[in-house]
Amino acid sequence: MKQKILSLVLYATTAFALAEFIDGLYGAGPVTRHLELIHLAIAGTILFAAAFVLSLFTLRAGVVCGLVGSVLSWPYFAVGMPTIPWGSLVSILPYASWLDLVIAIIALAVASVYSANQLRVLLRGRSDSGASKMTLKLVAAILYAAGMFIVVNWRGI
Repeated sequence: MKQKILSLVLYATTAFALAEFIDGLYGAGPVTRHLELIHLAIAGTILFAAAFVLSLFTLRAGVVCGLVGSVLSWPYFAVGMPTIPWGSLVSILPYASWLDLVIAIIALAVASVYSANQLRVLLRGRSDSGASKMTLKLVAAILYAAGMFIVVNWRGI
């Protein structure tokens, strides 16, 4: 049960962060560059929302859906990664216009690693070896989700 809750938290957080970025992207005006990649990222965001729902019923279907969502979302965000000045990220982050992009990339990276690891564990047919640390993982995931929510909505707080 805790594994399903962990999956729900991670996929909901990723879907929220990507939707927040896409909302800001389209709210800025008409988008003409990389339109096909944006459509793939939107499909990936929808699949993360579907992974959230599917994880309620079966963890394997949710993980597969989340992994497909990751694969569809990464092409657009890989194109946007070079525009971020990673060397001076901390000092200019509060004033950056690309905060939503950084948050979306972080959430996508976390969800991608989680999905790939969970699929590996599920395909091997064994339970997670860290089952004894599941409570700690769950607390960490909830703190991660709360932190992401605060950072995404930082300008509105």
